[in-house]
Amino acid sequence: MLRAFILTLLLTGACLCGQAQENPQPAQESSPTPDPSAVVGPAFRDETVPAVATLMFKFENPQLQPAKYQITLHPDGSGHFVSAVGSAPPPDIADLPPEGQDRDITVSAPVRKQMFLVAVKEHGFATKCDTGGSKVAFQGTKTLVYQGPDLKGACTYNYSSDQKIQWLTNQLLGIAATLEEGRRLTVEHTHGRLTLDAELETLATMVKEGQATEVENIAPILQTIVADENVMTRARRRAQDLLDSTPASAAH
Repeated sequence: MLRAFILTLLLTGACLCGQAQENPQPAQESSPTPDPSAVVGPAFRDETVPAVATLMFKFENPQLQPAKYQITLHPDGSGHFVSAVGSAPPPDIADLPPEGQDRDITVSAPVRKQMFLVAVKEHGFATKCDTGGSKVAFQGTKTLVYQGPDLKGACTYNYSSDQKIQWLTNQLLGIAATLEEGRRLTVEHTHGRLTLDAELETLATMVKEGQATEVENIAPILQTIVADENVMTRARRRAQDLLDSTPASAAH
């Protein structure tokens, strides 16, 4: 599970407190919330998301690859992802070379509604959201930005103890993780099919543990792998299982 360890570290950093800094462990801000509707509370679950609004998430850590990325989302589920590599070396010498991305994405309806409701309940992020303190290790500079018809704001943080911010951060980090795995799968399918099974196993574990989300965004490469008879059967089966887990598949 070295790949899962590396990618979790790459996308989230490690939260270390006091003497725990001697034993760094990769971790997301908190455990992902299984039910998105539980995040904002009963009073907000039936609220209507504004038809025109923008939610943006920026992440930057020069020690990691990619060194920075930005996710932009809209209430209809459309969005965009752009990432850029930095000068840091890849996690190990045999790893795939880092590469930036610039592509459109989508977010499933239940998740995107909760994302925008979190933004509303957090006053458009026009508030302080960093609650880490000096004992929390640097996990990457994160910025949430919201602009809607009645609210707008932004907050920058390393770590937030606010459960709604934690949930939102984990969802956005999970999207980035999925897109990075999709990039890796595309490269490996072209240049080294023998590594696909291990990569797909890593992705499946990340999805199960909530570290990779919105897998439908990499459906094209998964479909390509499933259809390629030159790929080992086990890898094709893993790719099909991931496809079957997406909201689009469930709708059918």
